[in-house]
Amino acid sequence: MDEPSALAERLIAMLKGIYDGKDSSQSFRLATKHLPNYTRRVLEATRSIPTGYVSSYGGVAKAVGGGPRAVGNVMARNPFPPIVPCHRVVGSDLTLGGYGGGLDVKRSFLIRERRGYTSEREVPVNGKKLHVFPVESVLRRLEKGKR
Repeated sequence: MDEPSALAERLIAMLKGIYDGKDSSQSFRLATKHLPNYTRRVLEATRSIPTGYVSSYGGVAKAVGGGPRAVGNVMARNPFPPIVPCHRVVGSDLTLGGYGGGLDVKRSFLIRERRGYTSEREVPVNGKKLHVFPVESVLRRLEKGKR
């Protein structure tokens, strides 16, 4: 059997790191030329959400145009999970929203990505700002819902 290429090894290491909730310093160019322009903008904005933070469907829409449902439709068809971390996009009320792998998987990703951040921030996306919230905000909301 052939040895995996260096690229395959880097990709596997990055995916394992994402699964383990680690920050990923590796970046890969994604084959997006075949995708509609709006889809590419949403995926790029989603990819800019740092580990330990989430944004809302509406927040992504505000940064790239369109509406929250349009962003949700792109997330539902994300061809690059978890490299494009659609698990970091949640409802405006900090509920999980949806996730193709199931909400338990989305919750598990977010639990592994908690960093103890307490402040909201903004990240640049194509000359605009994307508002992000600490993942702890979502996890606290989920805990309150269990009671």
